[in-house]
Amino acid sequence: MSDPRTAPAGWYPEPSGAEGQRWWDGTQWTEYATPLAAPPAAPQPVQQQPAYGQYAPQPAQQPLPYGQYAPQPAQQPLPYGQATVSTVDAATPTSTVWIWLIVALPALGFVPFLLVDWQRILELSVDAQYSSSPAAQLAVYSDPWYIVSSLSGWAIAALIVLFAYFDRRELVERGFERPFHWAWAFFALFTSLVYVIGRSVVVKRRSGRGMAPMWVAIAVTVVIMVAGIAWFAIFMIMAFEAAYEQASLY
Repeated sequence: MSDPRTAPAGWYPEPSGAEGQRWWDGTQWTEYATPLAAPPAAPQPVQQQPAYGQYAPQPAQQPLPYGQYAPQPAQQPLPYGQATVSTVDAATPTSTVWIWLIVALPALGFVPFLLVDWQRILELSVDAQYSSSPAAQLAVYSDPWYIVSSLSGWAIAALIVLFAYFDRRELVERGFERPFHWAWAFFALFTSLVYVIGRSVVVKRRSGRGMAPMWVAIAVTVVIMVAGIAWFAIFMIMAFEAAYEQASLY
């Protein structure tokens, strides 16, 4: 405008000549200004969607120079003490005849113990206390089932170790990676549960199944313990009766 003092209030080009407009209130320029409208943005190309059953073309991958390989994503290290372990197929059997023999052997070893004539052994033991004859001393161990019961414990422990070796070998043949080691079966001198429980836990991790031998072995152990407690109570009653009868004779 030629004379801003006579112009009515409104928006006018910047008096300084810069781009934009400024508000004239009829007497003076104000602080209100507005820039010129930005130019319209260029339209973006619309990507054509592939038809049903077709795949969008992938950008061509530039070949690497000879002797170079594409970088592989870095594999996160496992925590200390852990290792990757493969699993077996869901249809892979987890039980072997050897593990069930290991479970059953402690119960079989308890049978000769129950067949011992403990009443006679108690009587011979009391007689041996009042006799200096070597024959009387050895008569305590003359019961054949007592001898079988004494030797069966060692024989059963040896068989459990042997069967544990066969059991682990068969698990390896079926594809189980690093099953529980058979050397733990040497604890069979005290209890066979160490190998059975360890073996069942490892098989469970590899296949998601295989805990039945552990539960059966625990049940067998509980039954043997209950039977042993009952036998001990009966044995103590027989011992007191035998001691009382012998004391009355002397």
